[in-house]
Amino acid sequence: MSRFGPTVPYDATAVRATWPTLPRYVQERIIAELGGKPADIRMAGGGFSSGFAARVRAESGAELFIKAAGPDNSFALDAFRQEARVNAALPQGVPAPRLEFAADFEDWTVLGFEAVDGRAPTLPMDARDLDLMLDAWAAAAAALTPAPQALLDLGVSARPVDHKLRQFAFVAAGGVDPFPIPAAFEGRIDELAALEQGIDAALTADSVMHFDLRPDNMIVGAEQAWICDWNWVEVHSTWFDTACFLIAAHGDGHDADALFWAHPTAAGVTADELDTALVSITGYYLSQAVDPPIPGVSPHLRAHQRWSGLAAADWLAQRRGWT
Repeated sequence: MSRFGPTVPYDATAVRATWPTLPRYVQERIIAELGGKPADIRMAGGGFSSGFAARVRAESGAELFIKAAGPDNSFALDAFRQEARVNAALPQGVPAPRLEFAADFEDWTVLGFEAVDGRAPTLPMDARDLDLMLDAWAAAAAALTPAPQALLDLGVSARPVDHKLRQFAFVAAGGVDPFPIPAAFEGRIDELAALEQGIDAALTADSVMHFDLRPDNMIVGAEQAWICDWNWVEVHSTWFDTACFLIAAHGDGHDADALFWAHPTAAGVTADELDTALVSITGYYLSQAVDPPIPGVSPHLRAHQRWSGLAAADWLAQRRGWT
């Protein structure tokens, strides 16, 4: 139990499709890539979508990490297809599991990645795991700055900032209903909305960001970490991802402020820009957390959003001296 309620079991959040539910033609493609029928299937416990995701080993010892989704899961289907395009175009220097194959059928997609030797991070996070994950992101951010041409050729661009990162402005204007906020934020909606308005400038940069960087989107090994789920990339500031990642670290009791300013992506970032990012992230998480559960999506999603929103709010409140 943390200060923000029970922590989410990030290695056991998934409710996934299983091998017998995959269409025969999808199974056959996986078998062909492995060179034999599966002898061992270890389902991925982490994640919030319901797509198939598992480490699959053939009797020969050949292994792949397989993802697959079909028409009954349009969210995962679209995400996996985009991930295949992006992963194949990532530059050298980005620590991401290598895409070995991608097969796109009319109504299904299946991806095979190298099966790296690691595990899903869990809370509480070990300081060594944190260092490995932050080092992995530093290497990735360096390789993604300036924005690689191969990704730009795919259509990766600087899209308008999502309206979900402006929730306090909408509340202040009466455009959306207020959502629950911590006591330190009470009476500060106009101040929060004003701080949030800097999000466009804060995100402007010639870099490709992951835009979903969290510990549960990483794999930690003995000597390095790998970053997964490259399906939301845009041309924006890589340091925003660093702040997103460190919200879990703050909620877990680590000194997120010190870790942020020590990270290479924080070079040139101002204190107000970090606060703008934190207020936008807080509004996103807390406003999403009150929505009903999504059918076919992990039941842990809303708890994750609530916990993360409270952790982001607490980090911001500490930085602003709000009590």
